[in-house]
Amino acid sequence: MPECTHCKTEVDGKDLRDQSLIKTYRLCPHCGNSFTVDKVTRHLQIIGIVLALFSLALTLLLYFKGTDWLIPAVTSYVLLGILIYIGNKRVAFVPYNMGK
Repeated sequence: MPECTHCKTEVDGKDLRDQSLIKTYRLCPHCGNSFTVDKVTRHLQIIGIVLALFSLALTLLLYFKGTDWLIPAVTSYVLLGILIYIGNKRVAFVPYNMGK
C-alpha cells in the first residue's frame, strides 16, 4: 500500500477525502499535506483511459456490426483489467508543491 510522502503512514484509497475532479492532488488524512501520483502512474492512467475508450468502441461495434467483434472486445477488457490491476499495485505518491 502506498504511503504519504510527508508523514510516511500508509494511505488507503478509501480514507482519502473526496475533492473536486479538477484538483490534481489529494490530502493525507493523517497529516493534511498534499501529494499526487508519480509520472509512471499518471502515464498508466492515460493509457487506461485510451484503452477504455477503445474498448467502448469495440463494444459498440459488437452491438451494431455483429459477433465478429466479440474476441477483440473481450480481449480489450481483459487487457484493461490487467492494466488496472498493475496500476493499483504500482501506485506511488510524490509531494505536491502548490503554485510551482
